[in-house]
Amino acid sequence: MVYDARILGGSDFVSALLEESERSIKRQISAGERGVLLNQVIKDVCHEEGITEEELRFGGQRKRVSRARARISYHLSRQMGVPMAEIARQVGVCTSAVAKAIQTVEAGGEK
Repeated sequence: MVYDARILGGSDFVSALLEESERSIKRQISAGERGVLLNQVIKDVCHEEGITEEELRFGGQRKRVSRARARISYHLSRQMGVPMAEIARQVGVCTSAVAKAIQTVEAGGEK
């Protein structure tokens, strides 16, 4: 029987929750790697979209810039576990703008 005092539920539920938690932790990156990863993802996506990093970081609102920001936000948040506040600082917008960009990508918008 699987048991964890922090989780209320049956053995199967606790097992499933702990397994998901472990997978999530494995996806997360260390603070030292985060800066390098952020810069590389931003550089790559900006190059693919044909925009400058400065335009992205200073809050540009052209369609290409918004699309790049959404792609970066989704990739870093959902696939790498980077906090939205950190992404927002790097791409030149507020945290709620990052959250909205991620929702747009998840809804089938800009990818």
